[in-house]
Amino acid sequence: MSLARSLIRFLFFHTPRILFQLAGLVRVLNRGKRAFKRGLRAGGLPDELVEELVREFDPLEGLGLREILGFPQGKRRRK
Repeated sequence: MSLARSLIRFLFFHTPRILFQLAGLVRVLNRGKRAFKRGLRAGGLPDELVEELVREFDPLEGLGLREILGFPQGKRRRK
């Protein structure tokens, strides 16, 4: 009974809180990226250079759900 209660508590109380915190972090990072882009454009840099710099300094580049959760990158076997 205790295991079921703690599992239900985790699923209904802790999981949504963790997901909302992750969504907030992503929101803050995206706002920072947009502000960085606006600042570069206000400085008079060309659009191609602005896009390249934003891509270069993107903190979420190459970060997917597999990397966060630590799933291995499985290779497909050829038949």
